[in-house]
Amino acid sequence: MKQFGKIMILAVALATTACSASREQEAKDLVNSFYQTHQSNRPIGALSLKELITFRQFLSVPLFDLLKDVSVAEEAHLAQTDSQTPPLVDGDLFTTHPKGASTYRLLRCEISQSSTDSNGVCTVELIYSDAKLQAPFKSNDRVLLTRDARGWVIDNIEYGGAGNNSTATVHTGDLQKTLKDVLNKNERRIVQ
Repeated sequence: MKQFGKIMILAVALATTACSASREQEAKDLVNSFYQTHQSNRPIGALSLKELITFRQFLSVPLFDLLKDVSVAEEAHLAQTDSQTPPLVDGDLFTTHPKGASTYRLLRCEISQSSTDSNGVCTVELIYSDAKLQAPFKSNDRVLLTRDARGWVIDNIEYGGAGNNSTATVHTGDLQKTLKDVLNKNERRIVQ
């Protein structure tokens, strides 16, 4: 009987380890697919309808709804001002550097080991480089993941800050806060 108990404990431990490794690989696959799609689309400003559809598969419902609301607000803003004022959103929302990233590298993913908690964080090194920069701009952004019926989805992105180029104007905080700030500023502009 003792032998059977030890075998069962070992089997459960192996199954848990395999499940955890599988969940981590799923998270890595999602983040890699997201950034590959990002590299081929290079979104700048509020997302267009086509871009919203393209990125939908990677995003949690709350994050997608915020991106959609910002896109609608941007369309209304540009229509009301005949594109004579600056847009509400400037630059690439998905990266620290407003001009996006030339390359990316997935550094690591940490997945919650709890069976009831379904969160994860992947750290991604983003590098922006062009002929005008003496040194490439680097940041380590953190991609916050959650699970829904589709599996892993991106719920937020924490911007990595100024990195090695503190003179650059960069996004700070996180994507959801940035989107909420855009919506709040737009509402205040409409009321005034």
